[in-house]
Amino acid sequence: MEIKRKLTDIYIKPDITNFSVISFDEGRDIVRNGEIAAKNQIDALVKLKEQKTEFSKRKNIIIQDSISLGYISVTGNKRYTRSYILGKLKLKGYESISYDQLDKGVNNLVATNNFDALRYDLVPTDVNGVYDLDAKISESKTSALLRLGLHYDVLYKSAALVNVTKKRLISKNDFASLDAIFGDNIRYDFDYFIDKGFYVSIGLKSRYNQFDRRVNGNLLLEPNDPLLVGLNKVDIELQDQTNQLYFQTLLAKEFSVNAGFEHKRLKITTETLNSTIADEDFTFENTDYFSVFGGLKIDTFDNKYFPNEGFSFDGKLHWYISASSFNTDFNPFSIASADIGYAFSPSDRFSIKVSTAGGFQLGDRSTRFLDFAFGGYGQNFINNFRSFYGYDYVSIIGNSFVEADLNLDYELFDKHHIMLSGNFANIDNNIFDDGEWLTSPDYTGYALGYSVETFLGPIEAKYTYSPEVDESYWFFNLGFWF
Repeated sequence: MEIKRKLTDIYIKPDITNFSVISFDEGRDIVRNGEIAAKNQIDALVKLKEQKTEFSKRKNIIIQDSISLGYISVTGNKRYTRSYILGKLKLKGYESISYDQLDKGVNNLVATNNFDALRYDLVPTDVNGVYDLDAKISESKTSALLRLGLHYDVLYKSAALVNVTKKRLISKNDFASLDAIFGDNIRYDFDYFIDKGFYVSIGLKSRYNQFDRRVNGNLLLEPNDPLLVGLNKVDIELQDQTNQLYFQTLLAKEFSVNAGFEHKRLKITTETLNSTIADEDFTFENTDYFSVFGGLKIDTFDNKYFPNEGFSFDGKLHWYISASSFNTDFNPFSIASADIGYAFSPSDRFSIKVSTAGGFQLGDRSTRFLDFAFGGYGQNFINNFRSFYGYDYVSIIGNSFVEADLNLDYELFDKHHIMLSGNFANIDNNIFDDGEWLTSPDYTGYALGYSVETFLGPIEAKYTYSPEVDESYWFFNLGFWF
């Protein structure tokens, strides 16, 4: 290049110091820097044009935004089936799609890390304007992975993760993953899934969670219960084991639809209250619940933790049909909830995310320990636990709610975020029966935080405040949530 530069009449050098050979998602910025560098040489370029007596002007290229696909040919796949590959590409063939859809489908397939390379050609057919897609796959030989991680948050405290993932454990297209989590609260999360793309896929999950927390005693017992005399707070230990067998498929190429069966064992105990049996903890809950469930989900956010654009919807329905004898007052009931989110960016470094959510219980309402529980800050919560700024974990409980959230994210410089957030909600029992859900919010909270994206995951500190209780909390997070 040093020799070639000396041979040029006009040398245009864009500033690419902040980019690398893997800056695939920064193409627009790279092109913009190229335009700036060319404009700096515009006088020399115009002079060069004036010196040329003969030249031809090319017609402007009309860029098509869509393409008509015919047959999709897949070669090179030995371990993964055609249905799996088409499911990840989100293509069926014999359809009209946008180039953006094609690009997202290719990225979605490559993101599985099951393929070393994907090369494709659009081959013209006998039908004018219709192209066959010829995809050549190079499969990855790696079938087993060992991952390590660290995490800290205020609820689960310190945690070390050991993840073992095995692809093609029993059949093609399957994977098995086991998270073993050690620290202040020992947990595990097992997931086995046979992915058949547009066809019906089968999954099996098993998860165990536990944590200790100091909560308001009124959340567990009636306010006039004699056990609460002289006590405002109760230290509880919660243990939850959940097992699921489910079926899943794709709807309209974008939505993930699932349905299945669940067994849940929920146990809540405390050492604060005296048990009728000496030296034993007092037990609030110790029940096996059996249910069927279904869900509909889509997530197009470009970043899980700091989205700049995208849309999400997550709807769930659980029908609890049976329980063990500890819950003597059990009658069947259902819990439904839905979350909707939208993110957009008015400028390069400023993004806004707005979201809303709601949930309610149908049928018998005597079972309280699966109600919605709000407070704290976190992700990957179990059951119906949810974040809510300005309140401590498990501070607000009800069998129904409506909520709205607003998050403003300014990227001060690369991977450093200043975030201002607010959440507003009505949470109580049966708020859809008496119109309470339409009134002004009973609970509000605000947060100001600073977050840094690292190879370990987000490192975050958030100061939260609620005007209703006039209290503030600090929440800290280190690493990816698990």
